[in-house]
Amino acid sequence: MKTARQRIVAYLAAKGRATPRQISQALKTSPANIRHHLSILQEEGVVRPVGRALPDGRGRPARAFSLTQQRQEHNLEALASALLDELETQTPETGAEPALRRLARRLATSGGAPPGGNLTQRLIAAMGRLNGMRYHAHWEARPPAPRLVLGHCPYAAILDQHPELCRLDAYLLEALLSTPVTQTARLELDRQGVPYCAFSLAVR
Repeated sequence: MKTARQRIVAYLAAKGRATPRQISQALKTSPANIRHHLSILQEEGVVRPVGRALPDGRGRPARAFSLTQQRQEHNLEALASALLDELETQTPETGAEPALRRLARRLATSGGAPPGGNLTQRLIAAMGRLNGMRYHAHWEARPPAPRLVLGHCPYAAILDQHPELCRLDAYLLEALLSTPVTQTARLELDRQGVPYCAFSLAVR
């Protein structure tokens, strides 16, 4: 089953351009829900605003959206989803956890060795690495342990199909910080209505 954002992308691929209301009518969901998903897709570089379309009835012209050229030329979502499906079929006895940990270590070292130094230095360096991966990450000093906030999920387009990617994020944080973490929030909404995920460092 396609996720909401995949259905939006498929609709725009077929129609070329559409307003949130047109998409909501076609997909039988609320315009507010569509605008939420379009905001995430625009942030990810998947869609872009392309002027305004005349309304069907009364009212002002509404902003229309289309797929970006970059989105039209790659198939990375389908490839990533297929690779994760294949990973599960190749590890039926041990499960995907060992492979997810190895993948997290690869991601953690893709920009060099994991950060060193004291915890504060590791946190600062880790946030820089994560933001290079489009996580919009920051950390907050809270008792009894720091809180890590990921303001953007780079895997949002396939997260519904592959919730194990949340565990990949936890393993990635552990590899970068050399400290266990626990997820405390999954795609919760902040005061501006923007979804985020949060993790807490283990207390020692």
